[in-house]
Amino acid sequence: MSEPRETPRLVGRERELAVIADALAAGARGEPAAVIVRGEAGIGKSRLARETADRARAMPGTVVATGACIDAGTVGAPFGAVRRLLHELACEVGVDALGAAAGSARVRGTLARLVPELEDAGDAPPPTGADFVSEAVERVIENLSADHHLVLVLEDLHWADDATRALVRTLGATLRASRLSLVLTYRADDVSRGHPLRAVVAELERNRAIRTLDVGRLERHEVAEQMRLLTGEEPPAAAVAAVHARADGVPLYVEELVLGPDEPLAGTLEDIVLARYERLGPEAQAVARLLSVAGERVDDALLAEAWEGDEADLATGLREGIAAGAMVAVEPGLAFHHALLREAVYRELLPGERVAAHRTFATIFQARVDAGELSLAAGAAHHWAEAHDVDRAFAATAAAVDAARAQYAVATAARLGERLLEMWDGATDPASVVGLPELAMRCQVAEDLRDAGQGRAAMRLIEDTLATAPADGADLERARLHAAAMSLAAEHVGDGAAVAHLEPLEALLRSRDDTDAAALPYRVQALAARAHVTAAPGSAALADACVALSERFDDPAVRSMALCKRAVVRCRVGGYEDALADLREALAIDEGAMLWGRCATANVVDTLNRLGRFDEAVEAGLTALSEAIDEGLERSIGAPITANVAEALVNAGRGAEALPHLRRCAALVRGESPRWEEFLLELEAIAALWDDRLETAADVMRAAEPLVADPVDDAEAAFNWAGLTIDLALARAADASPVESRRLLEHALEAARALLHPEALREVSSTPMLLLAACRAVAAARGARMAVDPAIVARAVEVREAQPPHAATSYTPALAAALLADEDVTEAWRAAVVACESGRPPRRLVHEARLRLALALRRDGDRRAAEGLLATVAREAPAEGAGLVGRWAREALSRRESEPSGLGSLTAREREVLALVAAGMTNPQIGAHLHIAAKTASVHVSAILAKIGAANRAEAAAWFAAHRRDAA
Repeated sequence: MSEPRETPRLVGRERELAVIADALAAGARGEPAAVIVRGEAGIGKSRLARETADRARAMPGTVVATGACIDAGTVGAPFGAVRRLLHELACEVGVDALGAAAGSARVRGTLARLVPELEDAGDAPPPTGADFVSEAVERVIENLSADHHLVLVLEDLHWADDATRALVRTLGATLRASRLSLVLTYRADDVSRGHPLRAVVAELERNRAIRTLDVGRLERHEVAEQMRLLTGEEPPAAAVAAVHARADGVPLYVEELVLGPDEPLAGTLEDIVLARYERLGPEAQAVARLLSVAGERVDDALLAEAWEGDEADLATGLREGIAAGAMVAVEPGLAFHHALLREAVYRELLPGERVAAHRTFATIFQARVDAGELSLAAGAAHHWAEAHDVDRAFAATAAAVDAARAQYAVATAARLGERLLEMWDGATDPASVVGLPELAMRCQVAEDLRDAGQGRAAMRLIEDTLATAPADGADLERARLHAAAMSLAAEHVGDGAAVAHLEPLEALLRSRDDTDAAALPYRVQALAARAHVTAAPGSAALADACVALSERFDDPAVRSMALCKRAVVRCRVGGYEDALADLREALAIDEGAMLWGRCATANVVDTLNRLGRFDEAVEAGLTALSEAIDEGLERSIGAPITANVAEALVNAGRGAEALPHLRRCAALVRGESPRWEEFLLELEAIAALWDDRLETAADVMRAAEPLVADPVDDAEAAFNWAGLTIDLALARAADASPVESRRLLEHALEAARALLHPEALREVSSTPMLLLAACRAVAAARGARMAVDPAIVARAVEVREAQPPHAATSYTPALAAALLADEDVTEAWRAAVVACESGRPPRRLVHEARLRLALALRRDGDRRAAEGLLATVAREAPAEGAGLVGRWAREALSRRESEPSGLGSLTAREREVLALVAAGMTNPQIGAHLHIAAKTASVHVSAILAKIGAANRAEAAAWFAAHRRDAA
């Protein structure tokens, strides 16, 4: 049998190669694309990845970088594959170009932790929690792709560490680089339910720019082609049938069978893979056994240090293993021909032999860690654990946590921290090793999970810890957990969930002295939360007390936090300018926006938006966003800023500009923050609805519905949702048949009952959208002669009168008053238009107020003024995101007042027939009563049903009852 050699070309992968070629072409022309390649072990994923890299290198102006994840135990060292990828990028474009692509000293300093070739600028961000590296790498890739077509290949993601998965999520979920082709591979049979990669892949697959390739097994004729290419001869049909049957179409097994010894095709598939190993001499087998314990790839120096035999035997074994194709030389060392071979050899080891080898590697790794190579701590922990040395595994894992934090790999630090907690009970004196009691360690891990964007996992750990923590002692640690839970819930779920932790937090703080600096952050948070749940004016006094408390200690983070919290309370009561002053002071205190300054930055944009200063909000937000991106902080700081910029754009009537920001922000927060996800969809639905894209609005609202909170948890989101429901129903009713219109009005009135919720009066600053929508529903129902629950009208008046008094927001009560007006309607709309034009409402409301004033003027007989105003609205509204109002204005211009509506749309005979239908008469009875044929009566009934949009006689009768006063 001939010597083993690599298949000259891929067999049976035309479809896969075509998809990859499309992704390469798309990236080259500036349309970022990604391909996920998955399949079972031995199916040819790595061969496809190599073919991708080879084809890309042949493309002009293309830079290729590759990285492969390795099996490094339960929790590997962070960014293993990414280090290699960045190293290749540095080699391809040059270290100077890579450094320039970083954009800022802070991003460059962050990357220097991974790329030794880059000089550390010394301005890397402090490890305060955000996953800086993922965003820094994304920033570099985006900048490099402006000048090069980048093709990045990351293999074997089933072995990826948490930090690498976070980076893949960032790159794949956003795909913002201008010229980027991304190829990712993983072994599908290793990613079972619960594997952390599953959630990442599920998120990536939502992106339309990402294709998924399931690599299947070869057909018999394809096996024959592979055999011909391997041997250079035409294989006999019997041999093809036998190989196809034994290999089951898996290319690796085909290769092993064809290039193996000429023996009967017996044994299991693992035996087939092991055949290469079993054909080796004793020295090469010994090297292979040691290599199987070391991992996927081992550098030469490490292997030599672990080898306990004669150096000549090691050299002999290496040469033989490589010559036989069992091992391959890879920079900077050695690897198995295929991961399956390593796994098979590892399983062949005797238990004692395996433990001894792991102890050897653990000792070597630990010595290097002790000498300062902290990046090897995770490897040391893995080998100590496999050697069954719990205490040393625990200590090495603790060191790995510190190393991960030093590299800003917060996701990896969190996973390693969870591993520490799993090992806690089995370790000797674990608290002294980590320097923390168990409860404090749980706090730290929960905060790492939170800062890594894994809010749900953090909340689960906190709740589990609080449920099992002793009732006595450790007050500060339990207060810290309640404060973290309160912050998480307020940000991602809603105020109701946050308040559940307030009383336990306050109870724990009562046992602490007021001068205790350690308890200060939690005391300030508790005061701020109490201010938020207290009705005005008490809330303002509590917020002031919160700020006063923060001034007693020299802690800028706490001071900044207190100012941000007070700003929120001030906004609730209309003190927008005072809120802006607090926020700007918080920014000045927290220079660089690294702590609570990030909250202040987003809240400045939100407050400007509430003041109607939309253009200023957009400008401030985009400036802050650009700085966040430059600093590698888009995911942590940029996401809320992006959302608030999008809101300002929607309110300014620039919905098309808002959409990219909405989509970008959704990619950043998806899966971790239902509150933010709902808000983004809400904005998209508002823009679509008022732009007269009603079906799009309905589709977006269906997607948002599972995310909508209860008013107790998030009053503004719940009330805005109800307002959207009303407005969509009313917009559809305007175009519907009479019967369908009545059904939609009933639906709108039912949704308006949300105004009766107690939170609508307590949180009046959260109700403007619902208030106006409910008033629209009342006005529409009155116009259709439908009964309206007096309680809704009464509550609307209460909420209108309770709106925060401010000149910039006075349009809300003015619009509500005009919509509810029973007399002097035209004057009420004049006042509403003045309030809109002197205030700063969303542009759609200005056009709505002008439209309604025009219709009131026309009812008063002032047709000239009415039609002039209608023409203005028809012309200007669509350009400012109010296409729906513009269409209504155009329709009003083309409709004469004398045109029939309601019962007036029917002929005199049809009105007679409809009255008899409503009385319950059949067609023959109607014919007899009117002295016409029964068939003629039937024709009239059919015409009536068509005109009024009724499905049957019962609906027609109901419609007639609703309009009988018009008939009179």
